[in-house]
Amino acid sequence: MQKKIFEYSKQIASVIHEMGEHMPGGFFIYKSEPPEEVLYANKPVLDIYGCESLEDFKKLTGATFRGMVHPEDYSRISDFIAEHIKTSDEHMDYVEYRIVRKDGAVRWVDDYFHHLNTDAFGEVYTVFISDITEKRERFVSELEGHKATIEELHGSVSRANAERITFGRVAQALAGDYFSIYIVDPDTDQFVEYSSTSEFDRLGVEKEGSDFFNVSRRNMERLIYPEDKGRFMAVFKKERIMTILKRDGSFTTKYRLVIDGVPTYVSMKATLLEDDAGRRLIIGTNNINAQMQREEEYRRKMEEAKTSAKNDFLANMSHDIRTPMNAIVGYTNIARSRWEEPEVVKDALDKIASSSHFLLSLINDILDISKIESGKMQLSTAPCDLDELFHRIEDITVLQAKNKSLDITYNHDKVQHYKVLADELRIEQILINIVSNAIKYTPAGKSIDLIAEELGVDEDGKIKYRFVVRDTGIGISEDYLPHIFESFTREEKTTVNRVQGTGLGLAITARVVEMMGGKISVKSRLGEGSEFTVELSLESAETEERLAEEAEERTSSLSGKHILLVEDNAINAEIARMILEQYELTVDLAENGRIGVNKVQEAKDGLYSAVLMDIQMPEMNGYDATRAIRALPGDYPKALPIIAMSANAYDEDVRACLDAGMNAHLAKPFRPDELKKLLEQYIGDNRQ
Repeated sequence: MQKKIFEYSKQIASVIHEMGEHMPGGFFIYKSEPPEEVLYANKPVLDIYGCESLEDFKKLTGATFRGMVHPEDYSRISDFIAEHIKTSDEHMDYVEYRIVRKDGAVRWVDDYFHHLNTDAFGEVYTVFISDITEKRERFVSELEGHKATIEELHGSVSRANAERITFGRVAQALAGDYFSIYIVDPDTDQFVEYSSTSEFDRLGVEKEGSDFFNVSRRNMERLIYPEDKGRFMAVFKKERIMTILKRDGSFTTKYRLVIDGVPTYVSMKATLLEDDAGRRLIIGTNNINAQMQREEEYRRKMEEAKTSAKNDFLANMSHDIRTPMNAIVGYTNIARSRWEEPEVVKDALDKIASSSHFLLSLINDILDISKIESGKMQLSTAPCDLDELFHRIEDITVLQAKNKSLDITYNHDKVQHYKVLADELRIEQILINIVSNAIKYTPAGKSIDLIAEELGVDEDGKIKYRFVVRDTGIGISEDYLPHIFESFTREEKTTVNRVQGTGLGLAITARVVEMMGGKISVKSRLGEGSEFTVELSLESAETEERLAEEAEERTSSLSGKHILLVEDNAINAEIARMILEQYELTVDLAENGRIGVNKVQEAKDGLYSAVLMDIQMPEMNGYDATRAIRALPGDYPKALPIIAMSANAYDEDVRACLDAGMNAHLAKPFRPDELKKLLEQYIGDNRQ
């Protein structure tokens, strides 16, 4: 059975939580794969279990489904759910079981569950739950109260006789809760139907008779919704039902009947009563269409939330991509129009390179599916030059500001230590996003300032920095200020609504600042402008910088080494060859994996110092080519460094390269210095 994968992101989760808080009944979501986890529970669930908070609920239950169910019922319920998931494509059903509240009271609940496979949490269950203790006790009480009537019914199957005896009072008492009730003699299969509604009467089924199971199956062939027929018929067999009753004490299932041309959800519950008078099978059916419609509405809103989250994300990323693209296109046009001025062209190319660097970083972030879908973002700490970072931010944003006739200034005179250990991309994202928002919401002729300051050292010995983005734009109202860092929000006023897109969003900016252990704040006056302040503490990297400079002095020579480039794309091959030849390397080209294997096989041992291997190629891909090279006889093919150089940049792609026998992976488009560093590591004269 193919599993459907449901996307469960933070944006979708927030919508689900908002819906859950307005549901009248209990609703919770839990992850069933180890370690189990309660992802959400609304207040009615907490009330059912007698808990004050979600943490209280998790503590009571151990945050597991086993902890939610009475110990004596858990095995039966878990077996039923597992069997249902295994045999049903719908992955939805209904069960009843006992719970133990925080105060020790034992209560009965009904549980409408839906099984999902999600990208972020694996297997999860969404569950609608309600307390049915009083309802169940009333049912049992009525049956006990009319036990004498049931005994009288033994041997009497005619409708006329049944109406003369007091069992009719049972039907009357239970009419409000049940669609219909059947009393069946499991030994003779004789039956009588009670408590049917007018809605049920219109189905035209027998009210009494014999051969109950075959009669019911025949009726269901006519009445059951086609998509549910196969599953129901597989379950509704006398032998199977009696086996389940003997094992579990009750049997439940859910299906749809076509009533007045409309598919209507119905639940069926069967219970076996045994006493001195014999055995009686009590089968009650209940119209649960309203409950299922609520669940369908919930699923529909989750789908809408998923679509909305995707659309919002694409709109946001569209803005962030356009910011560096604007600089790339603008400076390209400048270079073309002034190609006879070398200094202007060089300056334009430098700024194009800066913008390309940021654009590539954004694309890499987009392609990291696990980060996007789960909302997770990891920091990557490395030596960072704040001076270079400030200049890149200026290159990316200055043209954007000039195109709007804005006066923008950049000041970092009060920064003394530029070499730090930090996630360079995240700082760049934070500042570019805030500056870009300032540009968007500042009218022509106004001004923007980006100010960086050093504030001394904190108690951990880290250097404190403050970054201020100040504008004289439209400002933010007092009512909206508390919501400025919420996801996908925008102030509802005409001057703002004309601005399209929200970039990565101030909400994401705030979360990144928080991840880095910093603070973000905003001051604003409507019509006068806004001031965003970010404070970060960063570790000095002066020692690392000195070590890097010493390592640079000891850089291994690549001159004279022979490289085999396996690449089917002519443009990519030309770019790679030009870069490699700058390092005085000799390059041979193989247009696909099979040619690459042949060249290695025909070469003298030691001819090629390394192989740069593309992945997606005709004839033979990079994985198979690597395996074929490693399988060649002799020590040389097995020791030959093979470096993947591919646009396949997912984590699983990197693992696949290493599993195939490659030594390393370099994602396209690559920076020349990254390629040089890798080659020095594997084939440089001074390699370890």
